[in-house]
Amino acid sequence: MKSDGNMILDFVKKTTILFFVGMAGCGKTTLVHRISIDLSFLKKNHYIINLDPATRNVPYTANIDIRDTINFKKVMKDYLLGPNGAILISLNLFSTRFDQVQKLIQNVNKYTEFVLIDTPGQIEIFTWSASGSIITETFSRNFPVILFYIVDIARTAHPITFVSNILYSCSILYKTRLPILLLLNKTDITSIDFLREWLIDHESFDQALEKENFFAGSFARSVAFTIDIFHKKIPFLTLSALTGIGSMNIIQFVKKIWNEFSVSFQTELENSMFFHLRAMTSSINTKKNMIRKGKKNSIIQSRKTDQYDTDEKETNNFFSIFEFIATLHLENDKIYSLACK
Repeated sequence: MKSDGNMILDFVKKTTILFFVGMAGCGKTTLVHRISIDLSFLKKNHYIINLDPATRNVPYTANIDIRDTINFKKVMKDYLLGPNGAILISLNLFSTRFDQVQKLIQNVNKYTEFVLIDTPGQIEIFTWSASGSIITETFSRNFPVILFYIVDIARTAHPITFVSNILYSCSILYKTRLPILLLLNKTDITSIDFLREWLIDHESFDQALEKENFFAGSFARSVAFTIDIFHKKIPFLTLSALTGIGSMNIIQFVKKIWNEFSVSFQTELENSMFFHLRAMTSSINTKKNMIRKGKKNSIIQSRKTDQYDTDEKETNNFFSIFEFIATLHLENDKIYSLACK
């Protein structure tokens, strides 16, 4: 068993995967470019992956680009699809070879600190499709992953629109079960004061919804009350991807959340695994001693030996399941409850 210090160092060496998701036009691509500039300024090695096959131009240089392997227009023509359907099929085709992308990231893991992933503008295509699940789960099995949900504050001045955004981010949280950060983008266009107040003070938000004297307003009030805890637990940052105001805070948040992960989650997980491993080893050794001291009948010996082999295989399977379950529960307790100050 490694010491806590060495364990944390080994963990920090892993490349951190950053997914950028949000509604079309919220500023995902611009923000990826901005974060790339900041990381370059800080001399942090990073990779950029573009998963939007329909985009024509991107301001950054992608290390891995879905457009290099998937011809979006050809997919539309061959499968007789519209733009949204073609994006979905393109992602499905790309995900069939995503193991190659993962191997590439593993190869550069030692000297690459971050991987920035730009997702399609049609958010539901990525977050609710099979290919989106394959991509996020493939990364989360081997790397630390953080999901940035970007909100266009210029379009959320209306409280019902804001509720829709919060509902979407909440559903993505429970769909992916990944640490999530709300990024309130475009502060260079409009003031953020009203939105900050809505996120912190539920009564203020409820008063804004009272002005909506129709069914949608009443429904939004009920939903807003239901997800009030979500407002308080999910951290958020304000920034302008275009001007760069507040973008450095994102990098500081990433450091904060993974320091918390290393100190709290990783230590607790390894300790739990260690105690279960010791208990399992003790049980197996006891069975082995019983076999050795048992009867000399070869048939009985053979059956006990087979049972021992079965127990050993079940133990290995148990640890795979246990690690997955422990990860899910502890992520909720340790990561999702972080408050970003």
